Amino acid sequence: MVRKRKGNKKSNILLYSIVASVITILLALVVVLNQGSTNSEKPTFTSIAYPVVKLYRTSLCDCCGKYEGYLKSRGVQVQTVMMDPQGLLDMRKKLGIPSQLFSCHTSVLDGYFVEGHVPLEAISNLLVERPDVDGIALPGMPQGSPGMDGSKTGPLKIYSKTGDSITIFMEL
Repeated sequence: MVRKRKGNKKSNILLYSIVASVITILLALVVVLNQGSTNSEKPTFTSIAYPVVKLYRTSLCDCCGKYEGYLKSRGVQVQTVMMDPQGLLDMRKKLGIPSQLFSCHTSVLDGYFVEGHVPLEAISNLLVERPDVDGIALPGMPQGSPGMDGSKTGPLKIYSKTGDSITIFMEL
């Protein structure tokens, strides 16, 4: 038969309280540190290594230079190729970019074309997911897109092209 001492009950309660408090604090810490993360998270545009972007543009458009600055300010290496307007049109035809996707400049990276003021987030998704597409495009020169002045007036619709098919790649 085990004899209980009077002091043990208070000690045990105190010990259990301390252990419960420590466990609660550790669980709270784990929740805070893992907040918003899952095991299936994809790399972000700040965590992937970008290939050199070859940017084809004319000297007639200032926003192309702003887009180049946007990419460079985010750590992307850009090789700019200045062309006359006909040379840029010929480049687009060679890449198979249909006129409904045209913007003011065309980029080529890692086997894909990127037409227009496409946000880096979309380019990152392209490089991480590696879909079987020819490239992606943000047609026109939407206000508030990277390199363009003003505020966005709605979501930016980025399209992908595969062969003769054009579909929405993502909206930002």
